[in-house]
Amino acid sequence: MEDTCFIDFSPSSECGYHWQGFQQSVWGDYFIKYSSMSSSDLELIVLRIRELKYVLSQALRDTTDILRSLELIDNIQHLGVAYHFQIEINEALTTIHDVGIEHTNDLHTIALGFRLLREQRLPISADVFNSFLDKEGEFKASLIANVKALLSLYEAACLGTPNEEILEKAIDFTRRHLSLMCSHLEPNMGTMVARALRTPRFRRMERLEAREFISLYEKQENRREDLLQFAKLDFQWVQSIHLEELRSISIWYKNISLAKHLPFARDRLVELYFWIVGVCFKPCFSYARIWTTKLSVLVSMMDDIYDQYGTLEELQLFTDIIKRWEFKEGFEKLSIYLQKYILVLYRTFKELENELELKKNTYRIQYLKEEVKKLSQAYLEEKQWGIQGYVPNVNDHLKVSLISCAYPLLVFCFYVGMEETIPEEIFHWVASFPKIVRAMCIICRIMNDNTSDEHEQKENHVATTMHSYMKEHKCTKEEASQKLMEMVENAWKTLNQEFLLLTDIPVSLLRPIINLSCMVELIYKDKDSYTNPHDTMTDNIKLVMLEPFSPTKII
Repeated sequence: MEDTCFIDFSPSSECGYHWQGFQQSVWGDYFIKYSSMSSSDLELIVLRIRELKYVLSQALRDTTDILRSLELIDNIQHLGVAYHFQIEINEALTTIHDVGIEHTNDLHTIALGFRLLREQRLPISADVFNSFLDKEGEFKASLIANVKALLSLYEAACLGTPNEEILEKAIDFTRRHLSLMCSHLEPNMGTMVARALRTPRFRRMERLEAREFISLYEKQENRREDLLQFAKLDFQWVQSIHLEELRSISIWYKNISLAKHLPFARDRLVELYFWIVGVCFKPCFSYARIWTTKLSVLVSMMDDIYDQYGTLEELQLFTDIIKRWEFKEGFEKLSIYLQKYILVLYRTFKELENELELKKNTYRIQYLKEEVKKLSQAYLEEKQWGIQGYVPNVNDHLKVSLISCAYPLLVFCFYVGMEETIPEEIFHWVASFPKIVRAMCIICRIMNDNTSDEHEQKENHVATTMHSYMKEHKCTKEEASQKLMEMVENAWKTLNQEFLLLTDIPVSLLRPIINLSCMVELIYKDKDSYTNPHDTMTDNIKLVMLEPFSPTKII
């Protein structure tokens, strides 16, 4: 079997398989060759970050006015530096929660406080907005005069949970009026409103939000210069860490040669790393980012193996080999493409297993392997649907496609790579497919299907949730899309609710689940930006990874 390593895996037109080509990667070896800033510049930046961190930490503790405290915390979060001040922010918000925000009649203060307290998982009822309703139970028309308050109310309402009717009214009320006035606002406020209407704050990629908000904050007259400088320096410091990680992963990716040997698969290493940065950008999660990206590459290529390349007979054998997690039987019957993939998959897992053994976390790898087995089985079942032309009802579709979206596997990837101590019960909990994980998967599956539908229909692929809904309910594509997006909104409410209720699980373990959902909002908002990354996704990657702030201007 060792001789397999020396098989010629070069693509050949003689293999008899045919596949549809994807957009080629625009990156090549760019990040292997990319030169980041010098170590001396980095040292200066880190030193200045420490100095400014102390000043801002004191500012958070010394600010006693509720609105000023809330706005300072809000700006710190928007700028992507809240992870430096978790203790100070928690202390400040706990004090505000204990004092209460319902005593003021200022909508902006109450709405901003409501959102920040919920994001901190501090209990607060939507009843705080009752005083802003008229006798008919609708929001008062006079509220539209204050754009800032309307925007705060909209952002707060997007953290609603199931059956919070007043927050649903708030969304309808604020969206309607903000949409009408958006083009007439001064540029900075108009941009902030347009961004919120496109994607609410809680659903945005934190890293991209920080990069964009720094430019907006810089134009605010009441900005804190020390906070602005801190945000710019921190962004550049974290960016340098990400670039080093991507360089390391790019070398690994080039060495395994899967992009070369699996020409039918999407070549998306950089896009996947960007995706993972969106889930956990903090420096302390470097190990988790690196390994989650590596495993995501293998998952993406496995998806394309089932979707683009293999015959049903060969894929049944391929699935069986993965299920048994050994390749002594049947391996030689696979095409050289799949042999190459299996070898890389097993060796990558073995490398991870060896590293986890040193950390005394070997139990984690078993959960990861089980999810890979589930995923391959789900891919096979969908392949059978496509060949048979079978269109299941929505519930039957979701039983399989909530697994094939691969998001449960990605949660395990993050947990496996986290350096912190995680009880095995947490892995068992995720494996049980709890409400918050199911809600995340519904968001991923439906948004993916809604944007992938046209492309996959052309390729005669498996029926999407859109097809299933149309067939089951005998409705048009537009009607099905509307109903499915209502399912997405309900899933977000469930996600919000579970985030508040699961107080026995640390926020650090729930944030990957929330942030995976946020990345779906970004990547599948208008189109499948993963399969077709040119333009929007490429621009976002450049903005987050390759456009630093000049050290000479900000130190």
